[in-house]
Amino acid sequence: MERLCVPIENLSPENAYVNLPTQRIDANNPFCNPTQEADYSPDYGEIVPQIHIPGCRLPYTPSAREKKSIRKYYNLAGLLAFLDFALAAFLASAITLGATIVLQLVDSLALHGQLPENYSSIAQQYLSDSSVLMAANLLGFLISNVTVFFLGCKLSRMKPMSFFHDRDLRLSSTLRYCVLGLLIQFSAGYLVDYIGSLLKEDNPLFSAPDMSTGSSPTKLMITVLYACLIAPITEELVFRGVFLKNMSRVSQRFGIFTSALFFALAHQNIPQGVLAFLLGILLGYITIKHNSLVPAMIVHFVVNVTSTVFTQLDQIAPLSADRLFTLVSIIIFILGIIMLLYTLATERLPDDTPFQRIRCTPVAFCSWGLWLATLLHIGMMLATTLASMLQSA
Repeated sequence: MERLCVPIENLSPENAYVNLPTQRIDANNPFCNPTQEADYSPDYGEIVPQIHIPGCRLPYTPSAREKKSIRKYYNLAGLLAFLDFALAAFLASAITLGATIVLQLVDSLALHGQLPENYSSIAQQYLSDSSVLMAANLLGFLISNVTVFFLGCKLSRMKPMSFFHDRDLRLSSTLRYCVLGLLIQFSAGYLVDYIGSLLKEDNPLFSAPDMSTGSSPTKLMITVLYACLIAPITEELVFRGVFLKNMSRVSQRFGIFTSALFFALAHQNIPQGVLAFLLGILLGYITIKHNSLVPAMIVHFVVNVTSTVFTQLDQIAPLSADRLFTLVSIIIFILGIIMLLYTLATERLPDDTPFQRIRCTPVAFCSWGLWLATLLHIGMMLATTLASMLQSA
């Protein structure tokens, strides 16, 4: 049966429908949006079961039941984002506490109970100076990201391998995406540095976490392991995996921007947040375009490796690192602008139809799961900023 769209122009919302009564709705592209990748979107019949019945029509204004079903998946996405951070923090704290208890037991046996009264603070300082705290955070995020991904797949009734159905992924495209990712990385860095320079004094909100490892080979190994391997894989499983998929059930464009927003909020500081949001748009787009997490993981890997290399070089030879950074920046900007112009001329982000817009932001705004994750990240960012201000005061 022919599947065509009926334009909404010259129709009132009361009598505007996506399709004619004689047309069967495409469950993977129910709003007849030619800019979307139909094989990426889940079956809309999970939201409107009647969609598979011949003669079913989707009105311009969604029914209360349709809104409730959409909100269910938005809430699930928000809950997964909340759980991802909360579980990682809990696991890291539990591992650190366990290490503190073990350290205290060992020392108490060796010193026969003659520990100083401030031993807890001494042990905590030791753990902070050593690689134990970094290892605890690494394990916490690794376990949390993987757990949330498989849990999200289970609750969303999606197979984990469905996120790796590569479509038309070529080496030339992958290299172009990597250059665009680096262009975003360097541009975001210069932008944040410029804004920071306009402030009269240091602002904790514009302070990124210290990734220096000093002379500790263990810290260096843990940093490289997390930044260059665990983060590019497991963070993509969550944000461009189950989160993006659930937020794209109505609109892929909406899914791209909301996943980028929550990816930025998860970093809980402005420098990394700006980069995460801009990079998240690219990562979300290429994930949907190729129906696979592989290109996003590769670009994420390249960006993190570049950042890690320059951070370590800056500790070893600051002057040489600065010169190399300038040279690489020039090359990336030249190649990046060329790649960006080519991409803008040949590709585009998915658009939204009026039917999709009315089912996205208004419904998401009333989704408690998204608000829960948003308030958690903003609250933690403000708490960290306040603690940093009090410490420096």
